[in-house]
Amino acid sequence: MSLFATAALVAGAEGAQASCVAPLPIREQVASAGLVFVGTVLSTSDRDRVARVRVESIWRGPEVPTYIEVHGSPVTGPGASSIDRTYSAGTRYLFVLYSADQPLQDNSCSGTRVYSNEVAALAPAGARSPAPATAGDEIKNAAVLYWLPALGFLALVAAAAVIGLRRVGSLR
Repeated sequence: MSLFATAALVAGAEGAQASCVAPLPIREQVASAGLVFVGTVLSTSDRDRVARVRVESIWRGPEVPTYIEVHGSPVTGPGASSIDRTYSAGTRYLFVLYSADQPLQDNSCSGTRVYSNEVAALAPAGARSPAPATAGDEIKNAAVLYWLPALGFLALVAAAAVIGLRRVGSLR
């Protein structure tokens, strides 16, 4: 583990603030990172610092599942650090992580960035697909992505049922 990654983990554990050293060019970051992959953020949590990601292409590191979580801060909950990274649902990123250890950790000092034509030009010839999604992954994604519309639909059905029952009751 790099000296910086170790310092970031220690700072997070103690709730201390940290800042980034001057970043290497993206090409060098990709070449030295523990895990590099392209993925689209499906949803976020913990103040947009945890991303549920659909992995599309692995550029470097071990095989990962199709759906993973990436933590963009060494802290959770209401606290914050100076190296917090936030994500936007629906956005495609190149994730450049220091390590492939679970849980996957990222921060604003890494080379992670929004996927662009410039980034696409760095794609290695040996890029590979993630491990296939499991049925459990698909169910979890459906629940995460569609819980609000499903809840709204159920509320409408319940309201229609209540109105229908009241009308039937008033006819008697």
